[in-house]
Amino acid sequence: MDWETMESILFSLDKIIFIIYFLILSMVMLVEGKVTSFVITLVVLTLANGAMTSIVPSLYQYAVKPGLWTKFAWYASFAVIDTLAVFLLFKFHKLLKQSVGFIANIVGALFVLFATLQTVRFIDRFVFEAEAFQLIYQYAIPFINMAIVPVLILVWLFDYGSRQKKIRQAVII
Repeated sequence: MDWETMESILFSLDKIIFIIYFLILSMVMLVEGKVTSFVITLVVLTLANGAMTSIVPSLYQYAVKPGLWTKFAWYASFAVIDTLAVFLLFKFHKLLKQSVGFIANIVGALFVLFATLQTVRFIDRFVFEAEAFQLIYQYAIPFINMAIVPVLILVWLFDYGSRQKKIRQAVII
């Protein structure tokens, strides 16, 4: 598969994932009706994914030009957004006086993993001139982005169901 086809598929996938994140966020905000760790996590995840999805076309046009700096711009842009997302995730929790929940820790760790993958892939490809991390980079990021969607839904459903059960038990007592 050539890079243009792959890039087109990944960009389409990124747009779909962004829409799914946005729909999950909308549904959770509607049902929750308040700020929770899960809502904060979804806001940051949706914003970061939207930012990355929106810069891909123009960044790709720049990155295909010759020169090391153009390639650095590709990898560094995503690493910076991932790092900023980690900062915002925990800063919003602190500002809104919310304890950091399980899914926030998972998503925070994934942002760190994504930033690390971007950095390692750049070093692997342009410093060592190797391709040791090519397949991991090429497939891990889209796979993780797809896999987090059902995890988000399941964790929220479990958490929401657990809270509803506690409320029902409190009403009975």
